[in-house]
Parts: sequence; structure tokens; C-alpha cells
Amino acid sequence: MAHACSKAFLSILNSLLIIFGIALIVLSLYRYNKYQSIHLIIGVIILAFFILFIGILGLIGAVKQSKCALSVYIIFIAPITLALLTILIILYLKRNWFINAIVDNYEKYVTSSQLLDDEKNVDMTRDSFIQMQCCGFKEKNRPKKIFNQIDFCNVIDRSKPLCDEKMKNDLHQNLVTVIIIHAILTGLSTLACIVAAYLACITSNETRYDTF
Repeated sequence: MAHACSKAFLSILNSLLIIFGIALIVLSLYRYNKYQSIHLIIGVIILAFFILFIGILGLIGAVKQSKCALSVYIIFIAPITLALLTILIILYLKRNWFINAIVDNYEKYVTSSQLLDDEKNVDMTRDSFIQMQCCGFKEKNRPKKIFNQIDFCNVIDRSKPLCDEKMKNDLHQNLVTVIIIHAILTGLSTLACIVAAYLACITSNETRYDTF
């Protein structure tokens, strides 16, 4: 029963990986036609083929009970799992640091003369803050060149949140979602590694008994 469930789990998981890899290739070709970003497309296609390779290895190992395929699969999956786990721990422990760093760097950019001297960039930045419904960094309507032109930022009887506070709240919510998704991927990768090792051991034992 455990053997059958392990084969089914590994087969389904790696079939999904193959589908995801194919979808990435199709998406990258679509994006190339739309944006002509060759460097990004090449990177995505390389990633897609790597995912396809891992998925095919795992699927062959599970369906054919190939010890060789399962062993190579484990060699690739084990370091990926360790990397995912390391990133997950760093994201969780340093989440506030990441959020503060992003907001502080964006504040420096918004208040810099490089942006404020460029009317086109000022207009684009102003539009983004209108969508965010916020008014100013650290204090209301700072920098004034951007926020004084936003109507709701100049209404006395209405208060809007500061943009740094709004960004921190939004980033915190998004980062929590990223951490949850990352935790699920780490769990699946760990489980795939364990199941592949289990199937490889069973296959090795069956081969040994057959020789006797």
C-alpha cells in the first residue's frame, strides 16, 4: 500500500512539474512576442528545461522504478530542498528587515533630485500613489512636488495614511503569502526527496532478492 501511494505521489507531483515546465516555455515565447526581452526569455526557458528535466527524471523513476533515475533525481532535489529551506528561514526571520529596506530605498528614490527633476517620472510616481491612496513619506505630502498635486492629499477634513506605512502593511501581507507558498513548496520538495529515497531503497532490495 505504501509502495503504491509513494509511486502515485511521485508520479503526480512530477507530472505537474512537467506541465509547469511546458507552461513556462509557452509563456516565455508569448512574452517574447510582446516585450522582445531576450535575456529574460532565455533565463525563463533555461529554468523551464531544468524543471522539465527534473520532472521527467522523477516520473521515469516512479513509473519504471528505475534506481538510476531516482538516484539522479535525489541528487538534484536534495540541494534544492536545502536551498528552499534556507531561503524560507531567512525570509521568516528577516521579513521586517526586508520590508524596511525596500521602503527606505524607495523613499530615497522618491525624494531624490533624479526623480523630482524629471516631470515624466514625477507624473508616473504620482499616479502610483493615487492608486495606493496615501500621502507622503515620513510626514504628510512629502515630497510636496508629488503630493501637492493630489487632490485628496490637500483635503483638510480627510486623512490618508502615509505611503511608507501603507507600503509596509501591503508588503507584510504579500510577504506572508510568499512565505506560506514557499513553505508549501519546501514541504513538497522534502516529501518528494523522502519518497524518492524510499522507492530507490525498495527497488534496490527487490533487485538484490531477484539476483538470489
